[in-house]
Amino acid sequence: MDEASKKRKERLEQLKKRKLESAGGDDSVSMSFRNYTPVNESLKDQDSKVTTVADIGDTVEKKMEGVVEKVIQEEDEKRAKDVDIFTLAPKKPNWDLKRDIEPKLLKLEKKTRAAVIELIRKERPQDLSMA
Repeated sequence: MDEASKKRKERLEQLKKRKLESAGGDDSVSMSFRNYTPVNESLKDQDSKVTTVADIGDTVEKKMEGVVEKVIQEEDEKRAKDVDIFTLAPKKPNWDLKRDIEPKLLKLEKKTRAAVIELIRKERPQDLSMA
């Protein structure tokens, strides 16, 4: 266990050395004062990139200016293409029954006409002979 801890310490030291070497030994750190203006004049010179509201330019409101109209126009086009559901008349509840019975009713209607004609011929045979 002693040996494992020594190896770990050596690895940590090597990592520290690599980190210091990768930093390049540059001691100067650039500061950016976003939240306040520095009191010291030497620090003011360092921070030359202080942004103001005028520098920002494109705000979210300006970027989104035309988007609302564009979305409204697209929605209107979609509605024009789609069938308006509210103006459609719903089918009556018995439409499927009528559809299924219609062929049977046609047969029955033919038989009814034939029966009516036969009754007329039986009642008035003389009218048919005169005509």
